Amino acid sequence: MTGAAGWFGGWLRRHRTALCVGVLLGVAAPLAAMPPQGKAPPDCPRRERIQVATGSDVSVNGYRRRLFTNWNATNAPSDKDVDVIELSPVADVKRSEMLAALQGDGCPRYDVVILDAAWTAEFAAAGLLEPMTGVPSGRFVPAALATGQWKGTQYALPFATDVGLLFRRAGGPAPAGWRDLYGNAALQGFVTQNDDYEGGTVTLLEVTGGVLKGERVVVDARAKEGLAAWWHARETQKIVEGPFRERESLTEFVTGSARYLRHWPYAYLRLAEAGVKVEVSPLPGGGALGGSNLAIAARSELAAESRAFVDYLTRADNQRQLFSCGGYAPVVEAAYERVDSCQMLREDGSAPASATPAELGRLLETVHQALAAAERPALVHYAQFSQTLRDCVRTVLEKDHASGAEFADAVERALATALPDAVAGRPGAGEKCR
Repeated sequence: MTGAAGWFGGWLRRHRTALCVGVLLGVAAPLAAMPPQGKAPPDCPRRERIQVATGSDVSVNGYRRRLFTNWNATNAPSDKDVDVIELSPVADVKRSEMLAALQGDGCPRYDVVILDAAWTAEFAAAGLLEPMTGVPSGRFVPAALATGQWKGTQYALPFATDVGLLFRRAGGPAPAGWRDLYGNAALQGFVTQNDDYEGGTVTLLEVTGGVLKGERVVVDARAKEGLAAWWHARETQKIVEGPFRERESLTEFVTGSARYLRHWPYAYLRLAEAGVKVEVSPLPGGGALGGSNLAIAARSELAAESRAFVDYLTRADNQRQLFSCGGYAPVVEAAYERVDSCQMLREDGSAPASATPAELGRLLETVHQALAAAERPALVHYAQFSQTLRDCVRTVLEKDHASGAEFADAVERALATALPDAVAGRPGAGEKCR
C-alpha cells in the first residue's frame, strides 16, 4: 500500500498524545462554555479600546493588518480604536484559545473574534456571541452570509470568504472531473493539502462533494466515485506525497514540477510574486467553502462600537482592497462589480508586486463562480466531525484494497458507523472506525 503513512500515519505516531488531548478539548469545550445555571453574569468594565482576536494573517504582505491600522488612523472621534491580538496559526489551538477567552461566567477577554467560518455554530450554540441585527438584504454573498447563521439567527458577518480553486501551469487543460484531473496530472503532478489537520478534512469534502445532508451521513454515488478516483491516484502516485499544509503545498508547487495545485484564492498573488504563471478554474464538482467571520462577544460592553468596526471591515471599498492587495475573496456582492488597483502600501512604504488588473478580474470571476457551488457543514460539533472524518478515512486507507471501489465501500461503512456520533458530539466516535 503506497502513501498511507505519508498522509496521516506518520503524523499520528508523532503526535498521538496531543491528538487525544485535542479531541477531548473539542468535545468538552462547548459544554464548558455554558455559564452555571442560576448565576448572574458579572458587570464587565468598559474598555478604552476594542480587543480583537484573530488568527495569523495569510494575506500577501499582511494587508489585513494594514486595514486594521487604517481604522485606527481614520475612524471618527466617536469610534474606538482596536488592539488586534493574533493567536496561534494552528486552527485547532486557535479555536481552543478563543473558547477559553469567551466562555464561563467571567467577562470576555475580547470584544470581537474573527472565527473560522466552520466554528460559528459551535460558538453561537454555547451562548458566546451577540446576535447581529440590521443586516441589509442582498448585500453579502449568500454562501458567505449563511456561515454566520445558527438556528435562523445571524450571529456573525463574513469578513473574508474562501473557496478551493484549481491552479494550473500555463497550458494545462481544465479537467472535466477528478478522474480527468488525475489523468492529466501525470506522475507526481497534483499538489494538495494532505496533512492531518483541517485542510485534510477540506480535501476529503471536496473529493466526495460532502458526506452529510444536513446532519445525516450520506455517502452517495458521487462521493464513492470521488473516493475511488482519489485512492487510485494515490496508488499510482499522481498526488505528491506530503505532509503538506497551505504553505508547504504552495512551496512544493513553486519549486517542483507538478502541473496542478489545489489552494485558496490568495495563492494566486503568492504565485504572481514568485513569477509562476498559472491559470485558475473551479475544482471539479466545486470547492469547499472556507473563510472567516466577524463576531461580537456576548456581554461585551463595546458591542455598538464593535459593530461599527465590523461594518467598516465589510465595506465594499475595503473588501476590494483586501482582494487586490492580499488575495482575500470578497464577501459583499458589490465588490465583485469591478477590480480596484491596490492602494495599500507595504509596511516599509513600498508598493506591492501584484497581478495585472486583467488577471485579477479573471480570478475574481472564477471565485464568484466557484462560490455558487461551495458548501461546508454547519455543525455545533464540527471539530469532532472533522477529526472523526479524517480518522475513519485514514484507518481504512491503511488497509489493503483491491480497487478504488472496494476502498470507497469500506469508507462508506466506516463513516456510517462513526460519523453520527461525531455529529451529535458523543465521545469516542473515532474509535468506531477501527
